[in-house]
Amino acid sequence: MDEMAWVWIGVIVVSVFVEWMTQLQLITIWSAIGGIVALILDLCHVDIVVQFIVFFAVTIVLLLLTRPLAKRMIKKVGVTPTNADMNIGRKGKVTKIIDENMKVFRVRVDNCDWSAVTENNTLLPVGTEISVLRIEGVKLIVEPVRQTAETTAN
Repeated sequence: MDEMAWVWIGVIVVSVFVEWMTQLQLITIWSAIGGIVALILDLCHVDIVVQFIVFFAVTIVLLLLTRPLAKRMIKKVGVTPTNADMNIGRKGKVTKIIDENMKVFRVRVDNCDWSAVTENNTLLPVGTEISVLRIEGVKLIVEPVRQTAETTAN
């Protein structure tokens, strides 16, 4: 084996190791496959420039074509649902404005007090009824509840 074969083997090993360290987030596996193709070309005595072009082409094409599909098909590693996830879809009320500039306020949902923001970064006044969209860290992402004419008439 010539020295370029060792370079491609190194690329493959490092790519697989980095992929393993990132808990299979499909970041570098494509360069490992590109390295395998380049290694095969090297063993067939193809010019080094062609090896590099094919390596980058295979890596980029695989990344663009397969990563979005693969990300949808695999489960997210390390995501553990918590009891807080039960708040998604629940209703509550804005109880206090914390920071007008940052558009952060307090809400009460099922007798629990939360820090909250809206998805479009708007400040909701105290007393606004909200619905929980999702949780990011320790903050609820909320939206105001749309009240119908029938609800406001009562």
